[in-house]
Amino acid sequence: MTGIRVRRAGRLGLVLFAMVAFGLFMLPWFRGDGGEGTTNGLDLVYVEPALPGTPNPLTQYFLELAPLPAYVGLLLAFTVAVRRRWAWIVAVVVVVLAAVLTAASAAGLLAGVEDYWEPAEVARYRLFALVTAALAVVLLAAAGTLAVGLRHVYHGFVVALLLAFTAFHLVNVAILAGQAVGQRMTLTAWLPAPAYLLAAGCAVLAATGAALAERSEPAATPAPVGQPAVRA
Repeated sequence: MTGIRVRRAGRLGLVLFAMVAFGLFMLPWFRGDGGEGTTNGLDLVYVEPALPGTPNPLTQYFLELAPLPAYVGLLLAFTVAVRRRWAWIVAVVVVVLAAVLTAASAAGLLAGVEDYWEPAEVARYRLFALVTAALAVVLLAAAGTLAVGLRHVYHGFVVALLLAFTAFHLVNVAILAGQAVGQRMTLTAWLPAPAYLLAAGCAVLAATGAALAERSEPAATPAPVGQPAVRA
């Protein structure tokens, strides 16, 4: 019973913090000049003109696709430590959906390339698309892992991905804070990173609870021919 409670608490926390991270992108991240107008986490491309020169590739990639980890994290939050067969099937479909969303983001990056761009900028966006497509492939592999029943491996993947999202967000917000535009940055811009981190912790808790619950389940006892097996 303890394992089940730990699993439920972990799943609840995971979904909650994933929703918090997603919701934070809709709040103001940068104040406008003179305090007028704001830029939220969904429109960070409008921050790039305020940066001195061309931003480094990592920061420019962040400005283009900062919300993608929040979308993916929110979808994956519902796939951890599921038990019933129907929920397991739905979880696999949801992971595939996350992969499709990521692949669509990669296609969007390629579609945004203009003919008049410098070759270096075109090459940079092609690299961004390649990295994003690679993440989509990894998500498809994770869906396959979950589909064949390797749940512990899948749970480890989700935790590692959330930790990577934490580092990716924190490093890039810190870089932006060091620029002149950082003077207009709000506290909200920092908060998705701890939300991802707490979600990762809850994913560990949910996976641990699921493992404890599996070990504590009584084994099925043999039954006479023609009758279903029963648990002690």
